[in-house]
Amino acid sequence: MTQPTFAHDRPIRVGLIGASATGWGRLAHLPAIASIPGLQLTAVSTTRQESARATADEFGVPEAYDSPDALIASDAVDLVVVAVRVEHHHELLHKIARAGKPVYSEWPSGSNLPQTVELRDAFASAGVPAITGLQARSTPGMRYIRDLVQGGYVGRVLSTTLVGAAAPWGDMVAPGNAYLQDDALGGTMMTIPFGHSIDGICSVLGEVTSISAMTAIQRPVVRLEGTDDTVQKTTPDQLLVSGQLADGVMISAHYRGGRTAGTSLRWEINGTDGTIVVTAQTSLQLSPLTIHGATAGESTLHELEIPASYVRADSSLPYPAATVAEALLAVESDLRHGTRFAPTFEDAVTRKVMLDALRRAADTGITQHLA
Repeated sequence: MTQPTFAHDRPIRVGLIGASATGWGRLAHLPAIASIPGLQLTAVSTTRQESARATADEFGVPEAYDSPDALIASDAVDLVVVAVRVEHHHELLHKIARAGKPVYSEWPSGSNLPQTVELRDAFASAGVPAITGLQARSTPGMRYIRDLVQGGYVGRVLSTTLVGAAAPWGDMVAPGNAYLQDDALGGTMMTIPFGHSIDGICSVLGEVTSISAMTAIQRPVVRLEGTDDTVQKTTPDQLLVSGQLADGVMISAHYRGGRTAGTSLRWEINGTDGTIVVTAQTSLQLSPLTIHGATAGESTLHELEIPASYVRADSSLPYPAATVAEALLAVESDLRHGTRFAPTFEDAVTRKVMLDALRRAADTGITQHLA
């Protein structure tokens, strides 16, 4: 972004596509938008008028639609937020680009790399900002870790290691998440929890330059929670990665599907002068980070409290909503000042290129070089 899109003397009016009672839009985006004085929620849409109206009434929103087309066309909407299943993103985002309106789309922006490139180019041609919901890099914890590393806390970074688990890709899943088992739809363990986490890591340590990988489907039959019904899993539930980041930093990662009594998420950064260890209950953008570190001259880890100055969102928000609010505050600033702090569709393409390289490496057994 180079030119400011909105002046400072009025709120940016937001329309949310995907405001159903149980979805991510309702859980995270609605409270996040409502908490930001510079944003005004003016329209919501769901697949049913009754549910759209109920959500609108609850949050004091003037306009409620059962059609995303009506929301996109509304004169009361300046910025469109898309928080629906990934397979619906491509069509919706093209409509928003044609309408010439800025968008904040949940990640993944497209189901695959060609769609993501196409959408980036569509918004570039329309000349309007397009932001992707790679929220991990916006959280207070990740921004603090980035500053620690850049400030020399660990010295020169030598290596980094990630171990993570993702509950929806085990042997049982909520019926509403059954679509996550279908590799073709694009909402997978590789793209969502691993994609968010690796994007956060790259925002701190630099981009992947080479990658080797192995994947497996260890639990091919998944039971739908509360039923005897099952679905086939066609997407990997085990992901093993090694490679290099910028400046020769070595990286290894293992993501596993299913719940675990062991390590939910652990990320280590090791350098010439120190170590940072990060733990969380889910991926790097979905739950609070606990940070421990030891710098030069220290032989044991100790907890590093995230300074209050890194927290911009309303502290009373639940963590998922606070994470989205941190991202939306960056979006608002970019739209008003012409800056580029929020990740754009260009960043979405970068991440998809990396994930495609990971898949090729796993499929072929050949290390892929990205730079």
